[in-house]
Amino acid sequence: MKRWIVLFFAFFLAINAFGDEKKKIDGYESLDEKSKMDFDYSFMEGVKYKITGDFQQAVAYFDRCLQIYPGSPVVKYELGNLLMMSEDYNGALQLAREAVTANPSNMWYKLLLAHVLQKKSMIEEACNVYADIIAKYPDKEEFYLLEANLYTSVEKWEKAIDVYDRYEKQYGITEPASIEKIKLYTKLNDLKGASEEAIKLINKYPEKSEYLSLLAELYFNYNEDKKGLKILNKLLNTDPQNGYVHLYLADYYREKNKEEEAENHTRKALLSDELDNSFKVQYILRLILSKDSTRVSDQQLKGYMDLLMSKYSDDLTVRALHSDFLKKENKIEEAKNELEYILSQDKDNYMIWEELLLLCNETMDTICMYNKSVEAIKYFPEQPLPYALAGISEMLKKNYKNAMEFFQDGLKLVEDQMQLKAQFYSYLGDCYYNLDSIERAFDMFDEVLKINPNNALVLNNYAYYLSLRNENLSKAEQMSSQAVLLEPENGTYLDTYAWVLYMRKDYSQALYYMKLAIQYSPEISGVLYEHYGDILYRNDEKEKALEMWKKALDAGDEVSKDLKSKISGEYTFEN
Repeated sequence: MKRWIVLFFAFFLAINAFGDEKKKIDGYESLDEKSKMDFDYSFMEGVKYKITGDFQQAVAYFDRCLQIYPGSPVVKYELGNLLMMSEDYNGALQLAREAVTANPSNMWYKLLLAHVLQKKSMIEEACNVYADIIAKYPDKEEFYLLEANLYTSVEKWEKAIDVYDRYEKQYGITEPASIEKIKLYTKLNDLKGASEEAIKLINKYPEKSEYLSLLAELYFNYNEDKKGLKILNKLLNTDPQNGYVHLYLADYYREKNKEEEAENHTRKALLSDELDNSFKVQYILRLILSKDSTRVSDQQLKGYMDLLMSKYSDDLTVRALHSDFLKKENKIEEAKNELEYILSQDKDNYMIWEELLLLCNETMDTICMYNKSVEAIKYFPEQPLPYALAGISEMLKKNYKNAMEFFQDGLKLVEDQMQLKAQFYSYLGDCYYNLDSIERAFDMFDEVLKINPNNALVLNNYAYYLSLRNENLSKAEQMSSQAVLLEPENGTYLDTYAWVLYMRKDYSQALYYMKLAIQYSPEISGVLYEHYGDILYRNDEKEKALEMWKKALDAGDEVSKDLKSKISGEYTFEN
């Protein structure tokens, strides 16, 4: 509907209401014709400006109306609404009271009064106004609920129940009202009142077993266990496959440390075809995440999983849970197989793709990581993770140009996700560096540190690259020391810091941090042994330096081209 049509109807309704009001109020009829014309014109202009949003002009015209006819309730109503909008609740309250006094039969005036009273936290009086409205308009359902909610908001539980009782007399027993009454009786610690409401629902809706369960739960909450168990067993007699009841009983018996009964009901629930498998999966996950893990052993959980798999192996939600179990047991390849099976049946679940990609990454399976990432991108081109992992798999294979394309595409998807953005900049920096685009690489690292100045990995790598190039070593030392402060037991970061100090010719300090690097490195690489040898040599420990260089050669990983000449004594260290 066009805006001008909407405005026309709003204007039409306001003028019609004004017309009705004129006929009812004697004060208007006592005006002379000129005053009536002035009043009518001012009122219509006030309504027009109110509808178009020019409240200042609207107030001016309504004030003009009150100068002509000070007792007009409709004008006070309109002005009261405008003051409400500007949060002048005192002024609005006075005008609303005057409007209601002048015309106590008008529902809209009373609604305005109730609304203002509510805003001023005069809840009891607001509720009385709603009660007056209900007395005159008993078929207006929403007013009962407004009054009851107001009483509830100020914890006047009994009065809220009284309102629902009046509602029930008008409309009969209804589920929403009875449920609210049960909650209110529970707040009053009134088991009798709450149980009577539940019994009303059971009698009216005998086909809904959840109300019997609700009644049982009430009894359990008030330590009336025998009554609660009697009701649940009655339910199972009529419906032995009721999985909800079995699960409720399983939790009850588990709470009472009756393991055999709990196990029995849990298994019956898991095998019940009446209970949706997604609910069963959620139940098992709740058991896994329970703070009191002693109640259910890993062996029991495995038994539940095996039970579900034996009967519902075609259900993908069950297979997804099975994958989580396999991962928990460190059976990573089997977990991957489960996820691949799920994706063979349904490729539209991104979370399954993500789980699989992360497992490929965890096992450093670059073929899986690349192939599955590329396939995931086809189905979810807006998700950044597949681009990141596809790029990483290419980086590991030293296909830096291909890796960069994935990282650049992924970077476009994370404009507002700053941490992910920093991650992509970091990957791009490493690619540029390995492609000898050094300045571009350093630009990328600078972008990372703008987003997160405490990114220890980038601080370390950036510092190491600068040290290898023997440039801007003061910046390298500052960044490397910051990385070490952030992770003081990281052997790699300590090695970098030692090497930066070595390049700055601070050999004694370099030796101190290199020893720490050796101490905190679970596996010592050839590069680290070679660095240690060079630092020992500069500290005049030449025999030990030779020993470290030989270890570096034996390690067989990436070392400098000068290592053999260092061992043979042919290498000349610069002063």
